Amino acid sequence: MADKALANLKVLDLSHYVAGPYCTRILAGFGANVIKVEKPPGGDPARRIGPFLGDEPGPERSVLFLYLNSTKKSITLNLKSPAGLKIMRDLLKDADVLVESFKPGTMSRLGLSYEAVRTLNPRLVMTSVSNFGQTGPYRDYKTSHLVTWGMGIGLYTPDGYGARPLQMGGWVTHYVAGLFAAAATAAAVFQRNKTDNGQHVDTSMQESIMMMTTFPSVVYSYTGLVHHDIGGKGLGVMTTKDGGYIGPNAWTRPQIERMFALLGVPEMAQDPRFQESTWVANREEAKEILKNRIKEWNSRELFEKAVEWNVPIAMLPTTKDILESPQHQARGFFEEVEHPVIGKATMPGAPFKMMLTPWKTESPAPLLGQHNTEVICNGLGYTRDDLERLREQGVI
Repeated sequence: MADKALANLKVLDLSHYVAGPYCTRILAGFGANVIKVEKPPGGDPARRIGPFLGDEPGPERSVLFLYLNSTKKSITLNLKSPAGLKIMRDLLKDADVLVESFKPGTMSRLGLSYEAVRTLNPRLVMTSVSNFGQTGPYRDYKTSHLVTWGMGIGLYTPDGYGARPLQMGGWVTHYVAGLFAAAATAAAVFQRNKTDNGQHVDTSMQESIMMMTTFPSVVYSYTGLVHHDIGGKGLGVMTTKDGGYIGPNAWTRPQIERMFALLGVPEMAQDPRFQESTWVANREEAKEILKNRIKEWNSRELFEKAVEWNVPIAMLPTTKDILESPQHQARGFFEEVEHPVIGKATMPGAPFKMMLTPWKTESPAPLLGQHNTEVICNGLGYTRDDLERLREQGVI
């Protein structure tokens, strides 16, 4: 097997929380040597975000941090101290990539703006991940997943027609931004390898989520319809006999007829209220009839029968269902990692397969400052006494 796709790529990770660390998590999965630089004494704030193993908070017990920072090294460094800044500058001299997620302007105040770091290393690719980007009237605004999702039109459900806005759970906007940041970083490295010149990659979390909800803006530009007036043809989510959830999404005439037949009400296909042209206007009535039929089925039973009948009905799996999915198991999507504090944990791998240079989680998330000796002493020539002195001074 060949070297991993990003082998020998040295990445300095000054990011925290979710978006930036997910970017570097992807790079690490493909072989990049990622050195996570954390502020002493607490490190990345994600270490203090649950859930925690055994519901017991601790900097090495956060499941979120474990997932986002596997296959990385950790050093502690106070960038506001002259000694810490000197170490950072020394590390930058032979780095390929610098990823940061500070508030715009912070890197400049630290003396680490792109203009400053490129004088140390013209080949460096610097990726900044921020709420609204490095420019524009919103650049200094704070935000949250809810705000970013809402401003990206994501709160409006595709069913439209007055459906109330809904937020998707989790850190979706952060993960999407991290994914785009990783892709942009890889493209910038590719360009750097051709021209020998680095560049600054400016990733906006707001613009990243807009890329996931672009259809409404395209529709508006052509038709003048706003998102909640566009409407959809689905029936929403219904419960099944075993307490599961099913999402019927038939909307062409053949699909609607097959769905009626599958659910034992073929006569609905002849009802003028439920024709293709009248389906949307009367779908609430259709839902009232069909939901009782759907309650006669177990979720997986109905899902598998719908596949046979070529009817688009989605089964909404639980987390347990997802982990036990024969599809995911066949493709080896989930990985098992053993952490010295948390123990064995199962986590998602890469959503694509590369034949020669596959993704692999090489090591668990690092303990806070675990690699100070390796990176600062072995890499930069500091002694153990130097390291102890830096620790006493609050530099590491």
